[in-house]
Amino acid sequence: YSLQNPCTRPSTSDCNHNHSNLPSPALLSRKNTMSSTLPRLDVEFPTLDGLTLRGWLYPASKRGPAMILSPGFNMPKDAIIPDISKWFQERDVTCLACDPRSIGASDGEPRNDIDPRQQAEHLHDAVTWLSENPLVDATRIALWGLCFGGNVTLAAAALDKRIAAMISVAPLIDSTGLPERRQPILELAMYDRAGRLAGDDPMYLPYVNEDGSVPNGLQLAADMMPALERLSIPVENRVTVQTYYRALLWSVLNLVEYIAPTPALMVTPEFDVSCPTKDQLEAYERMGEPKELDILKGKGHLDWIFGDVDSILNRQLDFLKRRMDF
Repeated sequence: YSLQNPCTRPSTSDCNHNHSNLPSPALLSRKNTMSSTLPRLDVEFPTLDGLTLRGWLYPASKRGPAMILSPGFNMPKDAIIPDISKWFQERDVTCLACDPRSIGASDGEPRNDIDPRQQAEHLHDAVTWLSENPLVDATRIALWGLCFGGNVTLAAAALDKRIAAMISVAPLIDSTGLPERRQPILELAMYDRAGRLAGDDPMYLPYVNEDGSVPNGLQLAADMMPALERLSIPVENRVTVQTYYRALLWSVLNLVEYIAPTPALMVTPEFDVSCPTKDQLEAYERMGEPKELDILKGKGHLDWIFGDVDSILNRQLDFLKRRMDF
């Protein structure tokens, strides 16, 4: 994919690719098969900057702790998060999963315009909203984030001491991309800014190219978008050019030292290529105590969702019980 030939139209049809015969992750494919009769509620709440975020509340059967779950980059709440939320809901943790701004059912224009700073701020607003729920012990609200959501979770926990604990799973630490792609992206971002001031529509790039590459040079699994399509997860294969500009402005490494004394668990796949393991470990080293590290032996970025997921989630539940005392 060439940065000189961006997908500029709001329509995603030119950016999507259809593939078949791909395996479905075990965790995701359990959709609607859990025996739980606990409800899932459609909810919405306001943000300080005037948006409405929409999502799902998974209320536990009794009053107690709660957790706010954040999905990956450009992902709606539908991706992986529902099964994780149900799992914790069945173990007496009320869970909130919402679409980030400009994604899915939540407000925000232009669409698919990713802003980590605003996403972190919106987690503060989610804590405020959730703490007012009579089913929730406001002193026991945790954050859980996956990939880019793990990055945003680290930032929010560093700045909001109402958060009682946090879990960051395979977090994307450095989203700036490859050095050789930065100048072309910046030039395209300035071209886009000038065009938008002149009344043009926002310029978009594909989220993931057919070979799994990302416009800023990072690499994802080539079969990721086809697998999401098979699972009917509504991911739009586009992001604004300004998304990549903002990535160059954002460094969660400057924040992680401020997470302490909030208890933190980092869950790091041993062989994560999409969100490099070494970057995750560097962030962990910069964090203060109390902190815990769970290395997923032999696992890559998302293949931990195959096989014995319960053991991974049980370790996370044990962390929450010890650190939030429930």
